[in-house]
Amino acid sequence: GAKSYSSIMGSNDRVRIVIVGFSDRFRSSLAPAFLSLSKELNFEIVAVSDLWNRRRDEADTFFREKGITIRKARNNDELYSGKDTDAVIISTADFQHALLLAEAVRAGKDAYCEKPFAESMADAREALKAVKETGKIVQIGSQRRSTPNYIAANDYIRSGKFGKIVMVEMSWN
Repeated sequence: GAKSYSSIMGSNDRVRIVIVGFSDRFRSSLAPAFLSLSKELNFEIVAVSDLWNRRRDEADTFFREKGITIRKARNNDELYSGKDTDAVIISTADFQHALLLAEAVRAGKDAYCEKPFAESMADAREALKAVKETGKIVQIGSQRRSTPNYIAANDYIRSGKFGKIVMVEMSWN
């Protein structure tokens, strides 16, 4: 159910989302996907937090060009002190994901976190503990799992049309 929402939202209430870390991945992949669904799913991006002023300014320009005004925060304390936040997208360096996720849910926010979830078991356990304590909704992103061409390839392989597969060799450049 919706037990993690601090209050049940009415049909006219928008979910207010903030971005932690204005990364290249966010700009090129996540932002287009999220923005294309914002009207249909009734949410808006309202703020960005990034320690680097260059990234904050890039985020401001990026959103302004789309007709969206955002609040710029120098750090997450400043970000979460604003009362304009329901959920967080964590788009930082990989090694920061788990601890920033723990911070977000403890600040009372649901969260979408880029992959990988964590780079150490200690960080993963800390984030899992925070999510269990708070009951917040969390989604961890994945790469190439939801893309139509990978789904089609998986379906084709499972169909048996290749016959018996005895070896797979792959390279990634």
